Amino acid sequence: MNVPALMTSAMTSTTQARRPPTLGSIGAWAVALAYPVFCISDTMLTLEDERSQHVKIVAFVLLLLALWIRPRFHRLIVLAAPLLFVLWIDLMRAFNADAGMEEFVRFLFPVVITLALFAYRDRIDAVLKVFFAIVLSNDLFQCYFYLAYLSGLPLLLPIRIDSGLFLRAQGWMGFFSEFSFINFCAFVLCRQYRPTSQSRRAAWFFLLFALLGFSFKMFATLACYPLMAKKMSPRVWLAAAAATCAGLWVVTSGYVDSLLNVAAAKISFYIVAGNSARAESYRVMIESLGKGNLLGEGLGAFGGPASVKYGSPLYALYHFNWYGLGSVLKTTDTFYPHLFVELGLLGALVWLGFVLRYGQGRRPGATWWFVVLAFCFDNAFSMALVSPSYVFSALLAMYALSSRSELSRSELSISRETVSHKRLGAVR
Repeated sequence: MNVPALMTSAMTSTTQARRPPTLGSIGAWAVALAYPVFCISDTMLTLEDERSQHVKIVAFVLLLLALWIRPRFHRLIVLAAPLLFVLWIDLMRAFNADAGMEEFVRFLFPVVITLALFAYRDRIDAVLKVFFAIVLSNDLFQCYFYLAYLSGLPLLLPIRIDSGLFLRAQGWMGFFSEFSFINFCAFVLCRQYRPTSQSRRAAWFFLLFALLGFSFKMFATLACYPLMAKKMSPRVWLAAAAATCAGLWVVTSGYVDSLLNVAAAKISFYIVAGNSARAESYRVMIESLGKGNLLGEGLGAFGGPASVKYGSPLYALYHFNWYGLGSVLKTTDTFYPHLFVELGLLGALVWLGFVLRYGQGRRPGATWWFVVLAFCFDNAFSMALVSPSYVFSALLAMYALSSRSELSRSELSISRETVSHKRLGAVR
């Protein structure tokens, strides 16, 4: 299957005379290799393999090696000092040293990932090639998973069925939300990063699998895509969506009613009624910030896996209600309360600013903003920003799209200069 022109250009380069590997190419492939290693650690986490964290450390070392080979930094590196200062303060405030260190490393992963991607932004195509290979392998595995589920073949991974209505696509990584998001990134890159007729056709393949994850926040994100996309009328998307819904209604009838009921139940449970750990976590965040929490209440204190694993006293202090799921949930599954409670208002803003804006350019373009907003929206209902494989895919797409916007502006500037010189020559 053909994917974006970036892969085509990468493949054509192999037809040229082979050159000995340089330090730059070794570093770029170290960054690229870190992504599948992070993904493998997710699979191990799904299988409840305790060695998952050790595998993450291997990927972390690969990124550090790449930075050591090519220590290139953006001017926003100045934010690293206040960021490390806040993290150190909150590490000292941690109620448990082990909990604090675990969360320190988790907050450090996205920072190192964005530093490494920036250092090799001129070799981003090599990393994107590996990214597309991982997405495609997950999609093909999902096809096998459906076949195995229907025919009784070995499933290889645990089944995750929501309400008994549908089988949520999760790929070999094992997380349906992340599966939907990486396919969403692949879809956007196919359509917006060096698009060709082949890549635009391939985009629909990734869109299909993004939808098969049955992530309702992804449905909301994709519904907004026509409002951002260029050279595409929203009426075309609305007509296609209406035709698809009509076809599903005819084919599945009552099943769609059940699906809509599940969506309505989720909205009521998480947003309207507020009777969930997710809703509770936002209440705690508001109370914490209302008390003047500027520099955080300590790493490992709230929301993340370490706070649950080591029994943070903050849950009792804020009278947190788990709604009977305290022995089941490993996190509150909401990132922003986790971030703002543990790092405080100032620390959280510095951390977010560094991770999302470091090296992204001054005017990265509408598509870049769309991916950023989609990722930020996702984190309102997940812990994606401190999941290495999850945040890697988002930051990679952001770097690719921002570099493409800068290249487009450069090409436009050159074109204008050429026209100006021609006009000047004609006058002379």
